[in-house]
Amino acid sequence: MRRLRATLVVVLCAAVLTGCSTAEGIARQAFHGSGSGGGSAPCPAVGDSPERSGSTDPSTATATPGATLDPTVAREVASALRAVRALPGVDRAVETTTNAPSTAPDPSCPTREVTTNHFSSRFVVVTDASASPAEVGAVPSTMAEELAWTGVGLTLTVPAGTGHIASTTHYEGTFDQVIPRSTSTAVAQGLATLAATPHVAGLDATIPSTMRVDYGSLTIGVDSVDQAVLDEVHSVIERTAFEDTTLHGSYGNGAKP
Repeated sequence: MRRLRATLVVVLCAAVLTGCSTAEGIARQAFHGSGSGGGSAPCPAVGDSPERSGSTDPSTATATPGATLDPTVAREVASALRAVRALPGVDRAVETTTNAPSTAPDPSCPTREVTTNHFSSRFVVVTDASASPAEVGAVPSTMAEELAWTGVGLTLTVPAGTGHIASTTHYEGTFDQVIPRSTSTAVAQGLATLAATPHVAGLDATIPSTMRVDYGSLTIGVDSVDQAVLDEVHSVIERTAFEDTTLHGSYGNGAKP
């Protein structure tokens, strides 16, 4: 394949919309008063210090409990991973949960800060190169059957195979709703069609939290600057789930495709 010389960027709206991928309230972190057995700790007085308020012996200090993912959500994530790994056409699937804590003053106590834990989960799934659109589309739909949490993202890749290049789809914050097989299969079919289109050299799509394809984005690399080639790629797009796209892009010299 020749070196990529032009990039056609297909964006479905003026600004790509993304869903909220944090899960405030999922983290269960509480303040515990010394010897109280639970509940909120009292608001410390201005100037209080460990030396004034209690023992300085580290062996007697009460450790702040670590942030943990809500058990229900943790079970959902584990169940979704098992279900995806069992799907035909899936080569491998992994999941990583991360926590991005942030700290802000407690509105009810100006001398105390509260840490909020923002958990998110990222699934990375690679199918067989020969996986059918139905098999590829089954991945996000199956995840949605197991999950009810916006803090999950999916990166789904179909490797290059005979007669087609690789394609990647990102589902962002969509997994708190039903994802119909017809919708996810149509997305996979559209990408499979474009991946087999001559002169298409790169293919990447994002489906946002709304599950509306026209609110997401599609980036297509084209290995030719010939207008007839670009017109043909446009015509292929119009026969896929990405037909209602608004096209944006430019060549290296600033010309519009």
